[in-house]
Amino acid sequence: MVSSRGLVCVVASAIISTSLWAETKDTPVFDKGEKDDFNKGVVYKERKDKDSGSKKKDSRTIKAVAYHVKNLKDPDPEVRQSSCEMLGILLAATAVPDLIDVLRPGREDKIMVLLSANGALVRITQKNFGYKNYDEWNSWWLKDGKDFLAKAETGPDEKQQLKALSANTLGLELLHRGQVQQAEQQFLEAVNADPTVPDYKNNLGLSVMAQARFLDAMEYFKEVMGMNPDLPQPYMNIGRAYSAMGKGIEALHWFKKAMDIDKEGKLWEPFWMLGREYMRRAEWSSAYDYIDSARTKMEKNNLHDPRVYKDLAIIHYGLDQYHSAWKEIKNVETLGFDCDAGFVKKVRAALKEQGVDPDQEDKAAREELLGVKSDKENKKEK
Repeated sequence: MVSSRGLVCVVASAIISTSLWAETKDTPVFDKGEKDDFNKGVVYKERKDKDSGSKKKDSRTIKAVAYHVKNLKDPDPEVRQSSCEMLGILLAATAVPDLIDVLRPGREDKIMVLLSANGALVRITQKNFGYKNYDEWNSWWLKDGKDFLAKAETGPDEKQQLKALSANTLGLELLHRGQVQQAEQQFLEAVNADPTVPDYKNNLGLSVMAQARFLDAMEYFKEVMGMNPDLPQPYMNIGRAYSAMGKGIEALHWFKKAMDIDKEGKLWEPFWMLGREYMRRAEWSSAYDYIDSARTKMEKNNLHDPRVYKDLAIIHYGLDQYHSAWKEIKNVETLGFDCDAGFVKKVRAALKEQGVDPDQEDKAAREELLGVKSDKENKKEK
């Protein structure tokens, strides 16, 4: 993240994440993931702690589990995916072997079914061997399945939760410092200690993406989607990965999916990134529509990202709207950043060709704001 004036405003996203884990147990646990790019509008899902002590599942729950276990062999992949997700929501410990069987190589199921089955296993078992590792899941079950079922009623281990939270917090700080490999190790520790929190897996994906390992990062983001398909952030992160790989068509597809998932329309970042894809193609009108919408949503959240104003300046220049481009350049400077000097020079030259001196206009505007009379007004008074 650029933090001082005089540097190019074309800044790479600072991958910073701020944990939202509060002191109460009912607080949403999916944090914002990336402060600069994803600061508002994440669709949070609350962690529901199980009551302590021995519990008997009521007859409705037992029937629901049996129904969804049966559906795991339904010919419709959407039905199978939905039932995987429901078994995860129900924390159906008895369904673990059936969910593991979904991952069996011989079944060759759809990718979203596999991701949903793995996500359910992660929620239920607090283990994470990945959707590609049927053998590891099966070996674990054969070895520890009985003990797991015996402990299933006691709830998650608080010691492991605290260990995961600590590792995630350290990972965020390392990520902020640009120490991405060390951050990855911390996020791995967090995921292994408490694999039920999608935020940890998302942050792991971000740390891997920061190392330009885009395909690996996308696997992590897809696993987050399997854990909770209602979160728009992993969809957008996949779009960002494709964009960084220069695959604009795929990036547009995933950015639009993120916008569809964000039912409340709070996120501004998909609009910005979608607009940037149109900027790459020099489709200035479409780019402006999306990025101006991003600016409106962003400012409603009382946020002011200089990259958005910088992109708007470039778009206005592309549309031959030089006055508007100059205004956005000043917005960037107001936030403590400078756009590329060559670009600023081009905008200034375009305005002067139209008979406008932007520097003199800026000076006059500052004097008016401060109540200072211009030299011409002083001479007239004399």
